[in-house]
Amino acid sequence: LSSGDTLYKMGFTTDLSENDIIFGGEKKLYKAIQDVQERYSPAAVFVYSTCVTALIGDDLEAVCKAATEKLGLPVVPVQSPGFVGSKNLGNRLAGEALLEHVIGTAEPETTTPYDINLIGEYNIAGEMWGVLPLFEKVGIRVLSKITGDALYQEVAYAHRAKLNVMICSKALINLAHKMEERYGIPYIEESFYGVADMNHCLRAIAAKLGDAAMQARVETVIAEETAKLDQQLTPYRDRLQGKRVVLYTGGVKSWSIISAAQDLGIKVVATSSKKSTEEDKARIKTLLGQDGIMLEKGGAAELLKVIEKTNADMLIAGGRNQYTALKARIPFLHINQERHNPYSGYGGLLEMAKELDETLHSPVWDEVRREAPWEGEGSRFTVHGLRSAVEDGSAEVPPAAFSTQDAPYTVHRKPYTPPTKIIARRKALTVNPLKQSQPLGAALAFLGIQGAMPLFHGSQGCTAFAKVMLVNHFQEAIPLATTAMSEVSTVLGGDDNVHGGLLTVIKNSQPELVGLLTTGLTETRGDDMQAILRDFHKANPEVTVPVVLASTPDYKGSLEDGFAAAVESLVQTMPEPGTVNPRQVTLLASAAFGPGDVAELKEMVEAFGLTAIAVPDISTSLDGHLEDADFATTATGGTTVAELKAVGRSALTLALGGSMTKAATILTDRFNTPAVTFTQLTGLRAVDEFLHTLSQISGQPVPAKYLRQRRQVQDAMLDTHFFFGRKKVAIALEPDLLHNIAWWLHSTGAEIQAAVTAAPSPLLKDLPTEQVYIGDFEDLTDMAATADLWITNSKARPIARRMGIPLYLHGFPMLEHLGNGHRCTVGYRGTLDLLFAIGNLLLEADEERTHALVHRWREGSG
Repeated sequence: LSSGDTLYKMGFTTDLSENDIIFGGEKKLYKAIQDVQERYSPAAVFVYSTCVTALIGDDLEAVCKAATEKLGLPVVPVQSPGFVGSKNLGNRLAGEALLEHVIGTAEPETTTPYDINLIGEYNIAGEMWGVLPLFEKVGIRVLSKITGDALYQEVAYAHRAKLNVMICSKALINLAHKMEERYGIPYIEESFYGVADMNHCLRAIAAKLGDAAMQARVETVIAEETAKLDQQLTPYRDRLQGKRVVLYTGGVKSWSIISAAQDLGIKVVATSSKKSTEEDKARIKTLLGQDGIMLEKGGAAELLKVIEKTNADMLIAGGRNQYTALKARIPFLHINQERHNPYSGYGGLLEMAKELDETLHSPVWDEVRREAPWEGEGSRFTVHGLRSAVEDGSAEVPPAAFSTQDAPYTVHRKPYTPPTKIIARRKALTVNPLKQSQPLGAALAFLGIQGAMPLFHGSQGCTAFAKVMLVNHFQEAIPLATTAMSEVSTVLGGDDNVHGGLLTVIKNSQPELVGLLTTGLTETRGDDMQAILRDFHKANPEVTVPVVLASTPDYKGSLEDGFAAAVESLVQTMPEPGTVNPRQVTLLASAAFGPGDVAELKEMVEAFGLTAIAVPDISTSLDGHLEDADFATTATGGTTVAELKAVGRSALTLALGGSMTKAATILTDRFNTPAVTFTQLTGLRAVDEFLHTLSQISGQPVPAKYLRQRRQVQDAMLDTHFFFGRKKVAIALEPDLLHNIAWWLHSTGAEIQAAVTAAPSPLLKDLPTEQVYIGDFEDLTDMAATADLWITNSKARPIARRMGIPLYLHGFPMLEHLGNGHRCTVGYRGTLDLLFAIGNLLLEADEERTHALVHRWREGSG
């Protein structure tokens, strides 16, 4: 990283053509140098030869010399064609170029007896910035860095240093040798990795500079830093003690990382000796001990053999070996130059300990190594067998799991211990409400019924507000109606408004079903809705359209509760008894699931040869589609009335979301239909259990496409776990969705810093966090100001933007956001999409933190 100009991040090339190869590229090179100077005004230009230009014989030295003379700009040739050797040799050749053309060409404004150069330090992930303050504390001045965060000018006056400190000896040892010969500057070889090496480095520099007062300051700093670090490392040492790792890197890191690992109680059982000097190899042998393995070469197959042979817990290597380890389900830590975390100095060792601990103990490893529940399974059973067994009491399917006495059965995961503490904030003032109203939720449920018209019994404002929210969330025309309660009807009673509203809706819209839902107004004044409906049907016997009533006062509960109330009313009134269809399953999908989710869940059920009736089915009514017919004034698509009636003949109910439990129980009570509740449908384990259940009840194996999707999710979990681990996430969602997303995040290694929800729910006692608040966005802001990510609806967007916190939109509403009717976050496919969507947000945030680090150093506050 560089705290200076960002010009170093740009790439320039002469882009030689066939004609240039034939006739030579020297003129083009000169013009390119001239163009760079005119457009970017660099302090110097470094020109690198490549295989092609070296082969055709372009005179790089002559072109650079001419450009230097004519342009008045240092132009440095670097003879580095790829065929001459490895990256390390390229480093050495660049060092030669610096020595011949740059070092010694300028003078510093001042010098001190304590000036040193750092050679072979490249400020990877800002590592040098963690070490420079230590030098400043003891009075050591870094005159020049070659070349991490260096300016051209400071490299030019590097010859005035009193000591060269070699950090990467293999790459630039020739430069240190020649600077000693030419300028009389002695050098020492040191490492910044690990406590012992950092201590040794400070002591060695102070001793070489020969200042007794400095040596005393060094001892003071060492005592302070090591005492503080020992305290910070204690919990990590306890968890890392005895872990075995294979280290595959090169040069100085081959032995310096061993030292750092040993400081943490980790045993390095094998390491690479490539790019290592003989001195490096001698150190490696000493550090590894008798049983340690030194690897001269190490392809993927060889590395995996060594890991298996040594029973290693982890591979520490460069990025090119990352996926070798991950594909083999082996924890991996990136150690080479492409990484984003600094490991040098005392603070760097703490960061390394955190990274090692997170990597080794991430829950991801258990997830990706765990066999699917259907693997090695013996007996299977069918839906028909299940229903019959439940009815006559002879079932052995998953033992008593589907007993109507306990219905609905819930697929359990080990609960969080201790139970989550539920805190209801009893504030007089709610600030930035999280809660959406029950009538809105009920309307959403009725919109999943073909030809339905939701009718709000309340004032026009209630309906208008709900309509605005639904239209903007789904970007669809939304049919809603209202009884339009006025001041007069509020005082005298709303009977006539209900009667008139029903007749108007039935006449003008010709619905196949009317969903009549109450509001806070009519519930507060005490309208007897059952009596009003009886009077309506008595007065209008010709009306045959089903009217389904849902009690949904907006002064209690939330959107999820209103949705559930509507579903409960639907299954209480619409299904009819009949002969059981052994291949038919009812899906009760809660408000947590959008159209894309319901579509995916239906497809999964149908993949097992089963017929799925979703109640409600917003996957075909709110998915965003064009109809061939003219504009419809009722819901288009959704569960048909005929399907609603057929629900009583289903062999099984799958309640998707905890809020659907009561509706499933109603079906069990009415038709003796067994039920299973799934409170999670995102994440590997949750989807495994869902598919396993479908396989059991259908008697069919899990289809091949889901086996492949499962492997894709496992792979994605490994690719993304670097970005989820140790991240603090705050969630503000309705209970079903909160429960689902919180447990999925827990499986990725993320930490739930704050959880806020809109209303009570039994699920809140079982969350992977110590406490959950029933509150508002003010509560979220108070508790999650330092979070790495917020997951909530679009109401939080301005708050998150103001606080500079990344936001992943989820739940309802998601305004000014496209594709809400198609987004899928359940099943393997939805889990995959979530991993990448949130993973990319976290990755981008990591990049922003790196930029912020650079900015602090640029401003002198690092």
